[in-house]
Amino acid sequence: MIVNKTMFPVQTGFSVISQMQQQLSDMQMQLGSGQKASTLAGMGRDLPMSLSVRSRLDKIEGYSGNIDIIDLRLSFLDKAMSRFDAIESEARTAVTTGDYGTNDINMATLPGLSLARLDEVVTMLNQDVAGRYLFGGNVTDKPPVQTTDVLLNGEGGRLGYRQILSERLAADQGTDGLGRLSLPAVVAGSGAVHLAEDGTHPFGYKLSTVSTNGAPAIAVTQPAGTPKDLSVTFSAEPTPGQHVIIGMTLPDGSETQITLTATTDAIPGDGGFQIDADPDVMAANFRTALETSLKQKTSGELQAASTFAAAKDFFDEAGIPKRPAGGPPATSLVDADPAEVVFWYAGETSADPRSSVAAKVDDATTAKYGIQATESGLLKLVRTQAALAVTTYPVEADVRATPAIEQIRLDAMALPDDATRVAKLEEYEAAVSAGYRQSRDLFDGMASRQQKAMSEGHNAEAGSIERITMDLAVATMASHSASERHTNYKNQLENLLTNVETVSQNDTAMAILALQTRLQASYQVTAAVSKLSLSNYM
Repeated sequence: MIVNKTMFPVQTGFSVISQMQQQLSDMQMQLGSGQKASTLAGMGRDLPMSLSVRSRLDKIEGYSGNIDIIDLRLSFLDKAMSRFDAIESEARTAVTTGDYGTNDINMATLPGLSLARLDEVVTMLNQDVAGRYLFGGNVTDKPPVQTTDVLLNGEGGRLGYRQILSERLAADQGTDGLGRLSLPAVVAGSGAVHLAEDGTHPFGYKLSTVSTNGAPAIAVTQPAGTPKDLSVTFSAEPTPGQHVIIGMTLPDGSETQITLTATTDAIPGDGGFQIDADPDVMAANFRTALETSLKQKTSGELQAASTFAAAKDFFDEAGIPKRPAGGPPATSLVDADPAEVVFWYAGETSADPRSSVAAKVDDATTAKYGIQATESGLLKLVRTQAALAVTTYPVEADVRATPAIEQIRLDAMALPDDATRVAKLEEYEAAVSAGYRQSRDLFDGMASRQQKAMSEGHNAEAGSIERITMDLAVATMASHSASERHTNYKNQLENLLTNVETVSQNDTAMAILALQTRLQASYQVTAAVSKLSLSNYM
C-alpha cells in the first residue's frame, strides 16, 4: 500500500528545482558572455537605463564622426589660409613704387611672377578634399573658380579678363587719349582755357578741384555743372614758378593731379608752359602743356587705375562681371551676358560665408567653417595678381623699337647731316624719354595700387585672410573642445553601461557553485520524498 504523497511538497520541490535549473542556465550564459542577459526582455528593470545610455553613446559616435570629417577639412583650410597669407606678403614686397630694379629687371619680370601667384591662388581655391570643394560656400560639388587660362583669356567665344580690360581701357582713355575730357581750342580774345568732362558716365577722369598761386594774373573757376567744367583764365603775364594745379578722380576712385608751372624757358620741360605777354598766346601755351600732361598721365596712371577698375568689374563680388556698353566710347557699365563673358565664380554668395557650411559637434555647439572665394581678402589676391599678370611695362629698348618712335629715327637719318637732323634726333630722344616715362608711370601706378590692396591695414576687415583664419581657429577650438567632452563623457557612460549590462565573472562563478550545491541538495531531498511509501516507512 502506497502512502498518499499529497501531504508532502513534492510538486513544489519539482518547481523549485526547475527554477534553479533555469537560474543555473542563465548564470552559465552570464559566465560565458559576461552579459546579464542575451535579450532586451532579460534586462528587466535595467532595460530603460541601458537603452538611454546606448542612445547617448550612439549620438556621441555621430558627433565624433562629424568631428573627424571637420578636422580633416579644417586642417586643409588652415594650410591653405597660411599659404594665402604668405602669397599676400610676397605680393606686398615684390613690387614697390620707384623700384624698377637693375636694368628694369623688376618691370620685366613682374607680369610672369604675378601670373604664377595667380595660378597658385586659383589652384588652391579649386582644390577638393575627398571630392568636396571648400571655397564655394555650400556649393561643394564643382570648382568655385574658373581655371587661370579661362579667367584671363576666355573660352568658347566668351570673353576673359584681358578682353574686358581692353574694353574698359578704351572707355577710360577715350579716342583722343585725354581720358574722356574735352579740351577745346582757346577762343580769341578770351585768354581762357576750358576743361570739361565729356558726359555723365563712370569712365575716364572726373574733375574735382583746381587751384593757383598766380593771382591776379591767373584766375580759376572750380569744376561745376553736369558734366563738370572748369576754366583757367589769363589776364596778365604771370611770374616764373607760378602754377595751376588740377585735381581729378581716376576710374578706380583714387585721386591724382596735374601741376603746370609758368616758365621763361624756350622749350618748357615736363609740366611747364611758356610765359607770354599776350593772354591768348599764354592760354594757348597752357592748353598745349595741359594736353601733353593729360596724355602722359592717361598712358600711365590712368591706365593703372583702369586696369584695377576692370579687375573689380570682372571679378565682381556677386560673381556677375560688368562690362562697358554703349558708344564707342562706352557710356555705361552693365551686367555681362553669360553667353558672352566668362563668369569667374560659380559658388555661393552668402552674406554670412562662415554659416554657409556648418556641422553640429555637440547638442549645443555648431562648428561653422564655410569660405567663399568672393570674400575680400581672397578677392583682392585674385584681382591684384590678375591685373599685374596682364600688364607689361616696356623698358627703354622696347620703347625705342616702337614703330612710331623708330620712324622718327629713320626720318632723322634720312636728313642731311646738319641742324635739321640734330633737331629730328632730339625729337627722337624726347619721344623715347616720354615713352619710357609713361612705362615707369604705369609701373608706379600698378605698384601703388597693389601696395594699397595688400596693406596690412586691411587685416581687421571682414573677409580678410587674417579674419578668415581666426574664424577657422574658432571652429577648430569648438570641434576639439567638443571632442574632449565626448571622450570624457563616453568613458563615464561606458562604465555605467558595464555596471548595468555585465556581471562579475568571479561573483557569478561563486553563485553558480552555491546554486549547484543547493540544487544537488534539492535533488536528493525531492528524490527521497518521492520514494516514500508505507512499506518504506515500516
